[in-house]
Amino acid sequence: MKGELHFDNNFETYNDVRPGYPNEIYELISKYKSFDKKSKILEIGAGNGVASKDVYEKWLSKLTLIEPGDNFCKLLQNRFNNIEDIKIKNTTFEKYSDKTLFDAVISATAFHWVDLSVKYKKSYEILENDGLLILFWNYYGIEDVKMENLIQNIYIKYGMGKNDNKNGYERQIEIINDRKHEIEDSNYFKIIDSMIVKRTFEYSTNKNTQLLKTFPNHSQLDENFFKEIESIIEENDGKINLRVLTNIEICEKSGHSI
Repeated sequence: MKGELHFDNNFETYNDVRPGYPNEIYELISKYKSFDKKSKILEIGAGNGVASKDVYEKWLSKLTLIEPGDNFCKLLQNRFNNIEDIKIKNTTFEKYSDKTLFDAVISATAFHWVDLSVKYKKSYEILENDGLLILFWNYYGIEDVKMENLIQNIYIKYGMGKNDNKNGYERQIEIINDRKHEIEDSNYFKIIDSMIVKRTFEYSTNKNTQLLKTFPNHSQLDENFFKEIESIIEENDGKINLRVLTNIEICEKSGHSI
């Protein structure tokens, strides 16, 4: 199942259990570019609009939200129906077509779903010369080492885990570094600043299961997989602390300095 279809089919759960983004990332963005009411910003994969809302409330800019999911688009329409400066496009970034040049292209935990042959080239083409490509992601891990090891064994049992002696934090950093390399290897953009913000959230047994089911690579797993994880959390008073790393990469067009 494609990522966008999985998310759209689970949009209500996604809206309930996925956290938003820390204010620190918007403070970092403001160090490199001043956005205002005249600024034009395109967001790729707006989803439930949690990042869109933050961006609009901070800068009051003109937003174009790209979202392929029908259910998410209805949610976005309801959320922003009184704001004329927010336009919603029910399409993929690959199919999006407009001659507008933007001051920023942003994507919140969505850019990895866009076709590699399209995402950097097209972002480059639709940005003003001094425009920024701003990418951020939330990464999820288990804070308690003992619980992480117990749950990792369940993942291995069901063919999902890696028995490589790396902990969850190390794997998160590995993915972050891989995405940095992808940006740098694109030849369209160079990273001018990065940041990782760590937060911890307490999830109940049920809420953690709901969160896991929002991830596409968990969609085909047997219910016993979730029950075994639930059993471990129940032994911990029905609570699990999740580590959420938010990574932001601020990029400028290669050959242009802001």
